[in-house]
Amino acid sequence: MASTSKNASTRNTVFGVVRTQLLRVCREHQRDFNTEIHLDSSLIADLGLDSLSLVEAVVAIEQAFGIERLPLEALNEERAEAYFTVGSLVDLCIRHAAVRIDANEGMRT
Repeated sequence: MASTSKNASTRNTVFGVVRTQLLRVCREHQRDFNTEIHLDSSLIADLGLDSLSLVEAVVAIEQAFGIERLPLEALNEERAEAYFTVGSLVDLCIRHAAVRIDANEGMRT
């Protein structure tokens, strides 16, 4: 049970960082962006990211977590309904993080 709550806490922490970076990029490219970002939000359909803004967001997320390179092709391997969603990006970050994420602080340790 403690492991499940720790996993949920880690996922929430990672989601917070991913959400912050996505909001920043979306607002830079769409001045009137005011869409709520959820785990099931589509990066393309819901957030309106194009190839350039998606790359910009991914680079910012990689830097935030110390990930050398997120293999975006792995998003294609996810379930069809989860294809290119915020949640699939969060899960990808968790699987490829080069550092342990402290769920309480949201900082690299």
